Amino acid sequence: MSKFDAVQTLICVVEQGGFSAAARIKKISTAAISRQIAQLEYELGVKLLHRTTRQIRLTEAGQLYLSHCRQALSALSEAENALIASQKNVSGCLNVSCNRYFAHHYLIPKLPQFLTKYPQLKLTFDLAERMPDLASEAIDIIFGVTMPGKLDYICRGITKTRYVLCATPKYLSQQGNPTQVHDLYQHRYITHSMREPVDVIQFRQDQRLEIDPYLTFNDSGAMLMAALEGLGIVYLHDYVVKDALKRGDLIELLPEASLVDQTVYMYWQKQRYLQPKIRAFVDYFVDNAPNN
Repeated sequence: MSKFDAVQTLICVVEQGGFSAAARIKKISTAAISRQIAQLEYELGVKLLHRTTRQIRLTEAGQLYLSHCRQALSALSEAENALIASQKNVSGCLNVSCNRYFAHHYLIPKLPQFLTKYPQLKLTFDLAERMPDLASEAIDIIFGVTMPGKLDYICRGITKTRYVLCATPKYLSQQGNPTQVHDLYQHRYITHSMREPVDVIQFRQDQRLEIDPYLTFNDSGAMLMAALEGLGIVYLHDYVVKDALKRGDLIELLPEASLVDQTVYMYWQKQRYLQPKIRAFVDYFVDNAPNN
């Protein structure tokens, strides 16, 4: 018998005015009720009830103990009600990890409408191009990554992308325009530190090229800037370079060899009961995904 059960029995005995009535309510024997109260008194080292053949009443210690127990049970009930309410209401703080591109071009422009819909929700953003650990870093959502997540992560695709190999017209006029994959050995390669390994360019049909990086960054925006300065050839997602390609600031190279489309994902931790704040974010930003 737990201490909680014993306290509930004590309250029942006091409210019903006797052991027999409490036994009928709890559907156990009067002897079982008596044993529970005796065990509770033994553990506490005090007498809680005065017993006579006609009535029972609380001792002074019993009155003090029962008063505090009822306060504790009331607080427990309030905590349970608050938890139930939190599971129904979209509120609290949602922690989101996202790369800068998707934050700037997709998430932030949509936040006014999202937060108007859920005014009790607060968001914290970690802008980084990495795959964080959801549990140890207390992150609720990872948004806008093509990297694979852990087996216990749930994912939803939000858009498609492909890698584009490109460089500036000026760089190509000085260094030459590669016409096949192996021509890249003669060029300066700009890469991302999160790629594994950083010295490999992966092409379609499992073709890969090992090449010593000329520059390594941990940020796609910095890679783009370096390429626009004519510092080398870069391999970036199409959504990062599309505007520069349209302007003619960059030229795509070897498109026939580049990888086919990849899915960009949103990840969250697998949970038996998904928190409303996570469900609201997932549903909203899937329904309003870039490819919808």
